[in-house]
Amino acid sequence: MSDDTELIEAAKQGDNEAFDRLWARHRDKVFRSLLRACGGNPDTTHDVLQDALLNAFKALQQFRGDANFATWLYTIARRLCIRARRDLDRFYSLDDPLNTEEGQAILRQLIDQHAQDPEALVIENDLRERVQQAIAELPDSLRPVLVLRDIEELSTEETAQRLGITQAAVKARLHRARELLRQKLEAYLHEP
Repeated sequence: MSDDTELIEAAKQGDNEAFDRLWARHRDKVFRSLLRACGGNPDTTHDVLQDALLNAFKALQQFRGDANFATWLYTIARRLCIRARRDLDRFYSLDDPLNTEEGQAILRQLIDQHAQDPEALVIENDLRERVQQAIAELPDSLRPVLVLRDIEELSTEETAQRLGITQAAVKARLHRARELLRQKLEAYLHEP
């Protein structure tokens, strides 16, 4: 880490070679971590990683050192990956099959949104509202942990860093938040 700290400080002072060394040191680790988040597509992952490099270079002055450099770089890249996947999901050919994680190809089918079961739609909307309400009713000490871990899908380490608490506290609060959420929703889920 001390080598990273020295390289980061040098890069902040305009030493491009120091930034290149930081990048070379962490790119493979970040690539491997990012590959799954980018849908397992190495080409997309490389593109995202290149964009992350540029964004990290531009934002290096804002790097405070709260997390290690690899985590910071991964966070930038993961956000770009999510945005890229969202953009790809918007535009696709109906002739192109969907590929599952198991490697199976599934043909796309158009679904008439108006043909959806109205009762199922009401139940789905009601459940969504009840979940949102139950989350809003969680204590202030538990809600942010649940939102960061289960909704924003941050790691335990990232959540701890963001909230300024220990990883053990994140785990304990997440367990308690999930249990309270389950209790709040249990009666609704068992209604006839």
